[in-house]
Amino acid sequence: MQSLALAATMRWDQSSRFRDSVITPHPVLRHLPHLAQWMPNLPLTTVDSAPLPTENGAVIFPDILITCGRRMAGVSIALKRRAAALGKSIKTIHIQDPRLNPALFDVLIVPQHDPARGPNVIVTKAALNRLTKAVITKAATALPPHLQTISPPRVAVLLGGDNKRYKIAPKMAENMCMQLEGFATATGASLLLVPSRRCPPDLLGRIQNSVKNSICLTDGPDTQNPYPGVLGIVEAVIVTADSVNMVSEAASTGLPVMIASWTTETGRIAAFHEVMRSTGHTVTLARSIPKTKFPRLDENAAICQQVTALLSF
Repeated sequence: MQSLALAATMRWDQSSRFRDSVITPHPVLRHLPHLAQWMPNLPLTTVDSAPLPTENGAVIFPDILITCGRRMAGVSIALKRRAAALGKSIKTIHIQDPRLNPALFDVLIVPQHDPARGPNVIVTKAALNRLTKAVITKAATALPPHLQTISPPRVAVLLGGDNKRYKIAPKMAENMCMQLEGFATATGASLLLVPSRRCPPDLLGRIQNSVKNSICLTDGPDTQNPYPGVLGIVEAVIVTADSVNMVSEAASTGLPVMIASWTTETGRIAAFHEVMRSTGHTVTLARSIPKTKFPRLDENAAICQQVTALLSF
């Protein structure tokens, strides 16, 4: 999603177009991406992966390749080396810190809580996303009419769940339910629950049973994803602390953003939350809706300008 956000936001030449390729990297490149600089002809993908774009049986080398996450770093390095061996040039942009020498990429975009730094490294506060005021406003008009009549204050609750750091235990789910119930009782807010695919399935029912003014919003085969539109009809947002992406998207609205924790976060995500709090983009969930103004997090223009300069467009 971050790669698509950058591709869609950049002001490329009007004749340019971008293609979204979803692949499964080969385990060797996934776990040992640095090998690609010496052995670029290692297999790029697994046997059952969707193929890379080809023409006449050969991989198409794009002018610009945007990848995201450590597991895709080896593919980026290998393709750049393969192209160079054939006298072709690929400009590579990699998002998130792959824990490799930044010089292996033309541009490296990393969040502030990651350690990579260098002349070709762009540092951001948060994750790139495609949400804009226009996108949210348009999506809000497509919501079912009854959502517009829900009594204010209306608060969106973006619920994450299991991740690489922990699995949501019953006690953690119970604690989350208590936090949301306490908030709703103290504020009289109507909670619009928007679960991710990682959300514990029984948590939604527990929240709805304990919070009278709550409604669960999910998408289905015949319904539009309510998430972007919901952000256009609420007065504030609660986000669970497990996801940098969800917090970043919420902060891009300029609404009060309150962080609800499943457990005590540590390491890089704890550093991310500290940056977001210290810059006024988020607060810890309490039993009131903040009255202060929250600055809208919008780094897209600055990032695009820096990418353009580094690629010498």
